[in-house]
Amino acid sequence: MKVSEIVDQNPWWAEGEEFVSHDLHLSGAEPVFFRRRPLEMVPGGIYILRGPRQVGKTTYFKETVKELLKRGVPPRNILYLSVDFFTSRRELRGALNYFLGTTVEAERVYLLFDEVTAIPDWNLELKRLADQGVTRRAVVLCSGSSAPRLKEKAELLPGRGLEGKERYIKPLSFREFVLQMAGYLAEVVRSEELAGRLGKLRPVLSGCEVDVEASLEEVRKAVSELLPYKRELQYLFGLYLTTGGIPLVINHYLRNRYERSREGIDPQVAEVFVRSVLGDLTQLKRQETVAREILKELIVRYGTRYSFSTLSHEIERNHATVIDYLTLMQESFVLFVLYAYDFGRDEVKDKGDKKVYFLDPFIYYSVKSYLSGRGVWEVITETLGDEELLGGIVEGVVLSHLLMHGEVPYLRKGRTFLWYYYGRSGRELDAMLRLRRGFRGIEVKYRARVDERDIRKVTPVRDYILLSRDEVDGGKDLLVAPVDIFLSLLPVSEGNI
Repeated sequence: MKVSEIVDQNPWWAEGEEFVSHDLHLSGAEPVFFRRRPLEMVPGGIYILRGPRQVGKTTYFKETVKELLKRGVPPRNILYLSVDFFTSRRELRGALNYFLGTTVEAERVYLLFDEVTAIPDWNLELKRLADQGVTRRAVVLCSGSSAPRLKEKAELLPGRGLEGKERYIKPLSFREFVLQMAGYLAEVVRSEELAGRLGKLRPVLSGCEVDVEASLEEVRKAVSELLPYKRELQYLFGLYLTTGGIPLVINHYLRNRYERSREGIDPQVAEVFVRSVLGDLTQLKRQETVAREILKELIVRYGTRYSFSTLSHEIERNHATVIDYLTLMQESFVLFVLYAYDFGRDEVKDKGDKKVYFLDPFIYYSVKSYLSGRGVWEVITETLGDEELLGGIVEGVVLSHLLMHGEVPYLRKGRTFLWYYYGRSGRELDAMLRLRRGFRGIEVKYRARVDERDIRKVTPVRDYILLSRDEVDGGKDLLVAPVDIFLSLLPVSEGNI
């Protein structure tokens, strides 16, 4: 790579903070610039960002550069490389050597590698930097769109400063969505009353959150604090169910609705996600036809339980093939597999029935649009208008939030603390959480009326939360709470940015 091409990727070397005004990722993130949690950025560390495509990884890199410049870091001490511009490790090494040669006197440098998985064996370059001692004065941040390849190679860097520094960058949680959307909506909605209450919601919610480890009484108290804002949260939850938590989709919808006075999401937006899903699989030498068959069954069976054997029988494919494709799609953050728990053996039912959910509602809409040939907006409006379909979407949203709340990359995966339960009678419990003091059950019933009989009680479970659409109730071992209020109170773990 020519030096001029490296300089082009690092405009702050010449312009400083002024680069922000014409950077497409920073100036183009409109109308709402969704911020993520900043990293600590300690020298000697190699930070890895893993997440699905189009969630804002490159924007996060550019925002990191902007913040470093604000803190007084010399512009020439920050190197950003979009690695998909390189054709070989040799080119990448040449660019690194050039930069390190110009910063030999710097006490600290920042190496930001975007789309690092574009180069085979990229991890060997990081290993070389660590073994040569370069990382003692450097902060290294890497991301890639091929999450399986990123995971595979990152695991080959033991003892090089990666431990404890891997993070997920996923779609925004509902809490993050509310905190960052309320201010914008307060300025554009026509109702003065709604605008005023949206303006008051953010400071109240900022000072109020719950941990799933909290007692039912603590959760009940937090829910009661937000009950006066139930109408506003229900309005925001409707938007979240429409767009999901992907910034690109959210901003596209907002521009259509409030700048172009046109309700809807264009088919091209869904196409981006479908191409991403199929593109990752194609790069990994998998077949689009097999992926399509599996995705079709997942849509048909959404929210229900079944075995992988049943799935393989339905599409007439080898059992191992189905597991392989599901594993890759899970590692690409397209979907997640929920296992059942066996209280008799006190362990996960590896061979029992599973449930499979998409990580974000818009991924579901995009896949269904691709499979049916209908426009994504038609799929969205159909889903939101069908109580049964919508119930499955809300159930998946709750489970993905519980996952983001408790997971720690590499150390605490979802299958170690989050499951569902089914008994011999066939009755189910949507979510089982292992807490420090036992188990908590969570059931989702997104409908007008619910009662205690909707809960499948199991002896080892100490208490339950029943998530409704509107109702608030409960007793000693049961809390009934609106799902929108509960999710707005639930933060993501430190493992998510």
